[in-house]
Amino acid sequence: MIAAHMEAFVQGWGLTIAKCGVIVLVFIAAWLHLARELAWVRALTDQLGLELVAEELGSKPSSLAAHEIRDEAHAIATASDPAWAQKQVRSWLMRAQRLEPALAFWTDLLRQLGLLGTVLGLGIALAIGGDDVAKLLGPLALAIWTTIAGLACSILLSAMYAMKLTAWVDACEKNIEAWDHKRRERRGAAA
Repeated sequence: MIAAHMEAFVQGWGLTIAKCGVIVLVFIAAWLHLARELAWVRALTDQLGLELVAEELGSKPSSLAAHEIRDEAHAIATASDPAWAQKQVRSWLMRAQRLEPALAFWTDLLRQLGLLGTVLGLGIALAIGGDDVAKLLGPLALAIWTTIAGLACSILLSAMYAMKLTAWVDACEKNIEAWDHKRRERRGAAA
């Protein structure tokens, strides 16, 4: 009885839908991760840019993340330990620079999951195979649809974020460098 249900699951659409569902869940996780990190990079870029051009640092941040970044920037700017301040600035740079590799990781993972479905479908088709063409074609749907799902999700994620991430990460790096240079100049002038 269990073997019959498993065969129906594999031969029918059950395994294909399950595998495509896993790919979609990974896509959603990637989308949420990249959106959260991009929001942080944008908030950091905007806040540091505002501090670079504003005469007074009393401007009001627009979000909770911007408040947090403003407070952290103030702590770095007024830190008595220059090594700690430099470490914090480097941590900003490193977090911003990890965004583009994160996109590459997620898109590659989605493609690999699609490929895994292809190989799994072909392996099941060959294992079940025999003389029955219907048994051979069932698992091949898994191969085709998981490849399509993996590639489509990968392409969609790249289309959503590839250009944005590059532009925002570059802007963020430049604002961090300029802000840090200004911070060091102030510190040198005060000393």
